Amino acid sequence: MSVNRWKLISMPVVILGLASPLLVNCGALPGGLKAPGALGDLADAASGCDEMKGGDFAKLTIKGGAAVEGKIKGFLDAAYSFNKVTLEMQADLTASCVELGTALGVPEADMKSEEAGDKAVEKACKAVADKVGGMFKANASASLTVEIEAPKCFIPIDAMTECLGACGSPIKGGKLEASCKGGEIAGKCDAECKGSCTAEVGAECSGTCKASCSGKCDVNFKGTCGGKCDGQCDGKASKGAACKGSCEGKCDAGASGSCGGKCEGKCSGSCEMTAKGKCSGTCSGGCSVEVKAPKCTGTFEPPSVDPSCQLSCTAKTVKDITCDPPNIKFGFKGQASTDLTKLIAALQVSLPKIIKIQLGTGKRVAVMAAGVVKAGVEVKDVALSAGGKAAACIATGIAATASASVSIDVNIKASASVGGSVGGGGAAKGGT
Repeated sequence: MSVNRWKLISMPVVILGLASPLLVNCGALPGGLKAPGALGDLADAASGCDEMKGGDFAKLTIKGGAAVEGKIKGFLDAAYSFNKVTLEMQADLTASCVELGTALGVPEADMKSEEAGDKAVEKACKAVADKVGGMFKANASASLTVEIEAPKCFIPIDAMTECLGACGSPIKGGKLEASCKGGEIAGKCDAECKGSCTAEVGAECSGTCKASCSGKCDVNFKGTCGGKCDGQCDGKASKGAACKGSCEGKCDAGASGSCGGKCEGKCSGSCEMTAKGKCSGTCSGGCSVEVKAPKCTGTFEPPSVDPSCQLSCTAKTVKDITCDPPNIKFGFKGQASTDLTKLIAALQVSLPKIIKIQLGTGKRVAVMAAGVVKAGVEVKDVALSAGGKAAACIATGIAATASASVSIDVNIKASASVGGSVGGGGAAKGGT
């Protein structure tokens, strides 16, 4: 399976790279989702839609038969879940920007907005962008490189299967592998793992760590070693001597920077090992028995399921999607100042959280947005005959979808402003 990977020669590309066309364009809504004409009038005349507050549409009366009811309730379920997940993502991004700003000494008042939502994330991330930009300008002579490998995300198959069954569209026939498009099945293997085994983040690692290793990194280390460096320390040959600057080669102890090789300690990203038997983490690439708690790393689209159920369950289970922290490698040449060392340390903590949202869960939500938008356009055609209460809920769902889609775009621009503030040139290498 291919992954998104960039080698960033300078910092501006780091977060600007997060603003992929897939995400940026999701603010453009096809079909005009604002409740039009008679639908809007009917919604205003109805009693509103309290169901949208809690997401329970089971008792909502809808005229037009079972097919119409399934289509409308599928959209309402999706709109509610889409809006809820977007708000949670927005709060997480705001918190990550505030965390980064606090570590860099940005006053709380400069990051806190009197308004919540979009305004809060915009202000917090802008304040941090200004601070980061100033710190990089003060260290213009330093040469920093950053490599980012997008996080791997997992869709919980058990949750999808249960939801589809409750929706009246159980999975019939077909293997799990055939339903996992663009990815593979992974999970817990109680026998022989035939592929790769990934340890949980933060657990003891004895494999390849492409992110920050806290312990001992055997090869290809680039970063602040904190121990003995066997390679080059600040560009000069070093053979097992203590290195207080940038070590490139092998770090024997106390490694706190980007490893890129075998880590004996804890890895801030994913720790991957070649499976040779039982896997205590997540096994992907095959198991000698059926995996437990199966997860799909692609898009889970079982054959022969109702489209409305597929949409509704995809939206409902997006909250259950898990994403590994991205692998991020920081490196620099030359003597780093105290401020630059402080900045890199802060970015190592907060940047993975931002990227995890934007290239992980955020990307998943953006893909889901297209389906919810399409469903909103389709249900308008049957809304007027579905009854006043149903029309009110449809109008509310359409408005919530439009608002959530705009918020995704705001989140992308807010995160991109942090990278854009750094300034300078640079080019990205690698592909998707």
